[in-house]
Amino acid sequence: MRRVDYKISKTNFGEKPHYELPKPLFYKELGEDGLIKLFNNFYDLLVESDISNFFPQDEKELEKVKAHNVKFFIEACGGPKYYSDEVGHFDMIKAHKPFSITEKARTEWLGCMQDVLKDVKISEEAKKSFWEYLERFSKHTVNVDTGIKLPEDIVKV
Repeated sequence: MRRVDYKISKTNFGEKPHYELPKPLFYKELGEDGLIKLFNNFYDLLVESDISNFFPQDEKELEKVKAHNVKFFIEACGGPKYYSDEVGHFDMIKAHKPFSITEKARTEWLGCMQDVLKDVKISEEAKKSFWEYLERFSKHTVNVDTGIKLPEDIVKV
C-alpha cells in the first residue's frame, strides 16, 4: 500500500466539510494504550509548538487535558464511550469558541500530529483513515478569518 499523503488542504473560512470517523481498524491496530501514548506524544509537541499558548504549561494541568481529550479520540476511533459517558454530546464549535483558532494554528496542530503519527507502527490504511478524519474534522475548529490565504498545496513534512 502507498504511504500516507499527509497533505493539509486549506480551509475556506466558515466551511464545515463532511467527515467520516476513522475506520475501527485504527483503534484495533493501535489499541487504547497506543492511542494514549500517541496523544501524550502529540500534546508534548503541542506545548513546544507555535500554538503552545492554547495549552496548559503546568504539567499537572496538561496531564488532565491529555486524559480528557484522549477519551474523545478513543471513542471517535471506535473504542469505549468514555467521553460520552463522562461529558455527553461533544459540540466542536462550542468547545473551541474560547480560542482564536486561525488556519495557521490548525496547520500547526495538524503538523504536530503528522510528526507523531508517522512514527506509529500500524498499517498505512489505518493511518490514512485517521489522518483524513483529522484533516477534515479540524476545519470545523477554525473560527478566525485572518484574511491570509494559504496555498492549496501546503504540505508539512
